[in-house]
Amino acid sequence: MITAEQIGMYLKSVPPLPETLRKTLEALDQGDLAGAAKEAEKDRALVFYLKGVVNSAAFGFKSELNDVPQIFSALGIQRARQLIYAYMVASMAPEAWGYFDLDTEHFRDFQVTMMRQWETIVKAEGAPESFLAASALLGAGLVVADAIFAERAEDVALLQSMEDLTLDTILERISGVDFAKLVGMIAKKWEVSPEVLEVVLLAFGKKACDKEATPCRLAKLLHLLLFYALSRPAMMRAGVNGFVTFNPAFSEDVMARFQEILEIA
Repeated sequence: MITAEQIGMYLKSVPPLPETLRKTLEALDQGDLAGAAKEAEKDRALVFYLKGVVNSAAFGFKSELNDVPQIFSALGIQRARQLIYAYMVASMAPEAWGYFDLDTEHFRDFQVTMMRQWETIVKAEGAPESFLAASALLGAGLVVADAIFAERAEDVALLQSMEDLTLDTILERISGVDFAKLVGMIAKKWEVSPEVLEVVLLAFGKKACDKEATPCRLAKLLHLLLFYALSRPAMMRAGVNGFVTFNPAFSEDVMARFQEILEIA
């Protein structure tokens, strides 16, 4: 089994919030879009990422957005925050994945599509936009899990040959942490709010929650979205769909609503 110290080494691939992004997020916390844009402009890679994403078909803005103040103004505070976290995930993703059959294009498409679908869900539910940040963290978990599996490929193959195990179970056996805990560790490193972290951790469908509470309902919808996103052909071919086990009992009461929101027949 991988030691706690080794897990810490893998998590070093998860960059802490750089000072520029920290100040950008602080400005967003204060409702200062102009100040946030001013800070974000200092990071050229972030500017390039923002332009590429917001001008993609996924966002569907009628005219091209060419500068950060314009981008942040169009996005608003919470959508801008969501993209900051998505950028952090994109910046840590490898050019060549070590274990999963993924590439930059498919991973980015997965991230952006899930982000937009989660935004649709949060808006349809009338939930606070602060919960938008929840969608970016799964991708970060996949990056770290890929590094762990690549280095322990023989152990993974041996476990798969002996038993019919999910990737989540294999990850826990070789590292001592399951995928939910791994994602939670990343969220804490990125100083994600406790409310958002609660939704993320509940979304793996391993723990019951108060169905009347907003975080619980959002977690159930996010559970369905995680399973739906990882079941896309590209992600199934990549072999990453074994980290979220669908729990019908956990999400049954929101299934019809999920299908309605995303217009799934």
